[in-house]
Amino acid sequence: MCSISSFHKKKEDSFEIKNDNLKNVQLHDFITEGLSKTEVHQIGYEDERWIEKSKTIKARDNYTCQLCNAFNPQIGDFVFIKQGDYETVHRYFWAGTSKYEITVKGYILIITFDFMPGYHLAMPRLNVHHKIYYKNRNLWDYDQDSLVTLCESCHHYVHSLNDIGIPIAEETMNGQPKLLGVTSPKPYHPKLDHTDLGTFRPLALVKENLWGDGLQGQDLLDFRKAKNSKKQWYDYCKILDEHVVRINYFTAENEFLSKHTREETRKVANFIKEDFIKNFLGFSYR
Repeated sequence: MCSISSFHKKKEDSFEIKNDNLKNVQLHDFITEGLSKTEVHQIGYEDERWIEKSKTIKARDNYTCQLCNAFNPQIGDFVFIKQGDYETVHRYFWAGTSKYEITVKGYILIITFDFMPGYHLAMPRLNVHHKIYYKNRNLWDYDQDSLVTLCESCHHYVHSLNDIGIPIAEETMNGQPKLLGVTSPKPYHPKLDHTDLGTFRPLALVKENLWGDGLQGQDLLDFRKAKNSKKQWYDYCKILDEHVVRINYFTAENEFLSKHTREETRKVANFIKEDFIKNFLGFSYR
């Protein structure tokens, strides 16, 4: 079955940190009050051992920021999401195409959002954050409980907080870490860069702007600089309609292959489609 629907954009939501989740990025076994603030310089982010360790942590955390819950189904094999009463598996493909695929567990049902050429979904850039730094320890030589997945925006935010300095410690002979201080806060100035999809709101629908259409003032000047540097420019897409996305349902052709009736499957498909469009993409029906 195939459905092509028209939608209009809701008012743009501002990015909001879920402060209740800050406990996910802290180690609670250390008292850091009164410790001096200091700089810490880590090297080895390009080392294959760190790259492999960070992949493991991102997979453990379901490719999801543990602070704002933004997720990236593009870099992992899958992302499990709970939608209503249903468990779904999300994938995003952007290699010569722009397709977002949702598989509903327990059903022979795949929903594909096939975006037209030039339209893309912005995915958050995911980092792995250290909850503690040990002096003279390699980045990858930390247990998994000391590491957590954050999107790049939340990662910068955590490093900017005055009251959550990241503990800096050294290891002692008896195995108990000795606290030396906490990290100094760094400035946090999130800024949208129209040439970098990783700075857009997660799952924002964007469109390639090849000619700078509709741009004025500083945006137009920045576009010209980007074009001279051979960089692509992206704009938020305010309208999601039949000219932007084709929504396809794949179900079992033989109803005997499924334990659910066609009507039951259609009902689930409609719910998952509407939930994704409204609550993930931020659109609603016209």
